[in-house]
Amino acid sequence: MDHADGNELFSVFQVLVVARWIHFSSVFVLFGSAFFWFYMEDRRRFAGAGGLPRALHATTVLLRVAAPVAAISGTVWLAGLLANMTNGFGSVIDPEMLRTFFWQTQFGPVAILRLLLLAVAVLVVLLPSQNRAFYSVILHIGALLLINQAWLGHAAEGGAGAYGALMLVVYSIHVLAAGAWVGGLPPLLFALVEQRHFNPSEARDWTLDILSRYSVMAMIAVTLIVASGIANAGFRVGFSFGRLLDSDYGFVLATKAGVVFTMLALAFFNRFIAMPRLRAASTAGMAQIARLRASVAFELVLGLAVLGVAAVLGVTPPPQ
Repeated sequence: MDHADGNELFSVFQVLVVARWIHFSSVFVLFGSAFFWFYMEDRRRFAGAGGLPRALHATTVLLRVAAPVAAISGTVWLAGLLANMTNGFGSVIDPEMLRTFFWQTQFGPVAILRLLLLAVAVLVVLLPSQNRAFYSVILHIGALLLINQAWLGHAAEGGAGAYGALMLVVYSIHVLAAGAWVGGLPPLLFALVEQRHFNPSEARDWTLDILSRYSVMAMIAVTLIVASGIANAGFRVGFSFGRLLDSDYGFVLATKAGVVFTMLALAFFNRFIAMPRLRAASTAGMAQIARLRASVAFELVLGLAVLGVAAVLGVTPPPQ
């Protein structure tokens, strides 16, 4: 391979990583941010006592941005996948190569379904509505997109038998749980910001209620993430974890695990230290609420970092 070919392949790798990172982030928002409003009380949707209409509106705007971003980045991801398979971006505009990719490879039907789901998501977010049905449709499209991407990565390498099916199921559990956790952080942050519009006493009570509901979901999600993450890593190396040592895949996986455990430590602090402090505060605790907002914002930044590392991990060959 000459120097020019090497540079082109490196650029394909960069496009794949960036496209996957943006795409994962936007799909996590579609699923997790829509899901957030289904474990909150219905009254949160409306103005009045305990209502979060500004947070709901901000979430709707976010979803209407996330859907087209997901569609564009998803298309670029598929283009990068095709370029990686054929050693160049020229194949992306080659009709014969496109026909072969979509109709004669294992990725083709999965890619077609993904593009259809993304197109439907864009159409749905254009509707002038933010009712429960709107959020339900976005939630289900986001879930299908998360599950669908299992067939475009390492999880699809297990074959057509029970072992391969188990790999796909475990991967799906992993991304759905992660999507609920990380994707739920933006509306949680919107809700905490809206507390500034309420009187201090109500803000404390409603903040504790909102955080309690989110933390119950997050604890379930984290349990599934850790268990499925260990299983996913085992599948990649035939459960011979020593293979991860001194490998690029092992290094990226360790980086991802490190950021995730930092998020877990922060979530643990919020749930078991910051929230009890707010509950026991002699005053209304607006300062504690502000600290919790900052903590949730930082947790969201860490979540985006995890998705970036996951984007790299997905295009890094596991050790053989």
